[in-house]
Amino acid sequence: MMRNPVGRALRPTSHHPPITLEIPPDLSLRASGIPAVRSLGGVGFSLLEVVVAVGIFALGLVAVLGIFAPITKSIATVSESEAAARVADSVLARLRAIPFDTAATFVQDTATLQKNDASGAYNPNDGTKNPFVIFGKRDGEVGFYDPATGQKKWRDSLGNTVADADKYFEIELIRNDTLSPKTLPAADPADPGIPADATATMIAFSMRVRWPSFLPASSGTPVQVGFNAAGGGVTYDHGKKQVLFFTGTITR
Repeated sequence: MMRNPVGRALRPTSHHPPITLEIPPDLSLRASGIPAVRSLGGVGFSLLEVVVAVGIFALGLVAVLGIFAPITKSIATVSESEAAARVADSVLARLRAIPFDTAATFVQDTATLQKNDASGAYNPNDGTKNPFVIFGKRDGEVGFYDPATGQKKWRDSLGNTVADADKYFEIELIRNDTLSPKTLPAADPADPGIPADATATMIAFSMRVRWPSFLPASSGTPVQVGFNAAGGGVTYDHGKKQVLFFTGTITR
């Protein structure tokens, strides 16, 4: 080391420029164990990106909502099918509570059913022409037609009139011609046959339950489902009703 005349040490000089080291800020933070925080200044979404994102979300939402509609309808159908089963049980209970001959009058032939189904004028709510039709309420109660003079209405098990607004299920009993033929073959082929119900101990049938029979209109007045007020060839269209079949018997 050089000394000046006074005796002080002289610092070495260099002609090279000073070296500057640039250390990334997150490197020093990582070395010290402190997590780095990046600045988000200036980062964002453009209007186009927002519009596209909202559109994708809307499409997904519509798809999800579309799934709920058939599920809700399916749940309603199951609930109504259970109600129809309760109505069928009520019909069987009512049939057991009345005399055999009276119960037999509510069982119609297959040919009669087919004829009514093919007719656009068939009105199940016309008790004078179709007294064999039974109506059921949503709560399971059923009404049988009372043809007595001055009555001619559907009545429940307590004798109360079943109003049109309560006629949700429409029930028809169809004879099982194989198990319970209406007539027995006679010895003479020309003979139309012997009525079998007079001596039968049982009548087997299928029970057709259709719904809805009546629904409230916009005015609140109950109207028959499928009724065409304009008339024409098809006054009553029953093709859009739900249908379930059950089996049963009437025993003497």
